[in-house]
Amino acid sequence: MSDRTESPAAAAYVPVPISELVDKAMAYEFNATISLRHWAHSAGALMKQARIYDGEQQVGQAYVLYYRYAQLVVNSLWTHPEAKTAAGKKLVTGLMKEIKPVLARLEELRATITQLNREAEARERETARRRDELEQLRRQTERAARPAPPIDDRPGLGAIDDLAVANHPELLPRPPPPRAETAPAEPAEPVAYPSLDSPAVPALPPRPPPAPPTAARVVEHRTTSKTEGGSPLRTLYLPADLRAAFLDLAAPNTARKLETCGILCGKLNRNAFFVTSLVIPDQDSTSDTCATKNEEALFEYLDQHDLFTLGWIHTHPTQTCFLSSVDLHTQNSYQLMLPESIAVVCAPRHEPSWGVFRLTDPPGIGVVSDCRAPGLFHPHPEKNIYTQAGRPSGHVSIRDGLPYKIVDLRGK
Repeated sequence: MSDRTESPAAAAYVPVPISELVDKAMAYEFNATISLRHWAHSAGALMKQARIYDGEQQVGQAYVLYYRYAQLVVNSLWTHPEAKTAAGKKLVTGLMKEIKPVLARLEELRATITQLNREAEARERETARRRDELEQLRRQTERAARPAPPIDDRPGLGAIDDLAVANHPELLPRPPPPRAETAPAEPAEPVAYPSLDSPAVPALPPRPPPAPPTAARVVEHRTTSKTEGGSPLRTLYLPADLRAAFLDLAAPNTARKLETCGILCGKLNRNAFFVTSLVIPDQDSTSDTCATKNEEALFEYLDQHDLFTLGWIHTHPTQTCFLSSVDLHTQNSYQLMLPESIAVVCAPRHEPSWGVFRLTDPPGIGVVSDCRAPGLFHPHPEKNIYTQAGRPSGHVSIRDGLPYKIVDLRGK
């Protein structure tokens, strides 16, 4: 944990109530059918994300992730059936060691966010005050630009002020028709009203120059995609040539009509995920399935290299490009831990030959999480369980030139 003080650029901060951040932190589903080891790995991923956002001075995001970590470890993991075993207790106890510093950091972040909210509200009030002043100035300028009203010499009326002229033009005498030799009057120059962003306004003192931030602001990637329920999905960048490299590696299995799978791993940087590694775990394959084994070696590699699990990629050597019932349950376990996780399916003998998918939320996540149908392959009659994750409609951006490496753990 760090005891530093945040200093994000004040003008860029959007105030969010602490209660709203807490609601976001609690908006996840704990599914005890997923192994405790996977949930422990997910808790570690939450901690890594929190520290990254904390270091980038994104205090709201950091607060949400620290809070979710604390809630998951303290309240959820102990309810998992595997937590009753000796190995499970040891696993959760190890995660509990982070709780005290996490709670201390949450208190620091709460104070910082509260102060930033107050400052943002003060700026909003000042902006509203300046807007009112500028509107008054605009009205004064408009009145000053009106021509002087004529003098009426009719008995009993006297001079008519400009307000009466504006409200009762029928009281004015009609002007005589212009003579033919009279030159037309020059048109009045238009009045330029000051805008809210004018650099200088004569009636107001100049704005003081903004105070420079005490730390450079981190420019983050914009989040433009959302789930079907409206939750934001951070952009995930996928190297364009990774799929071809995976197919070359899987070619021996594909020729024998055996599936091959790989784990997409990467980094979180400025509010976006980047796939930087394709890890091939030890696995058992058939023509319809591919199951990882020796997961301890996989998790050890991910932890040693500080990598996030961002999804998976696998082949369909004999089938078309879709998510089978087995694939749906596998993908569900990834998305419960990280909503941006994806499934890349490669079907080299069919067209389309590949696709990038995610479960819908709702209804997909809920349908698959609640499914207790027996057997590997079973129907899911509900519609719209999964969808394309690639752009333009999805959150996955496939880019040329992104660096990545392939790590093959089979047989190790």
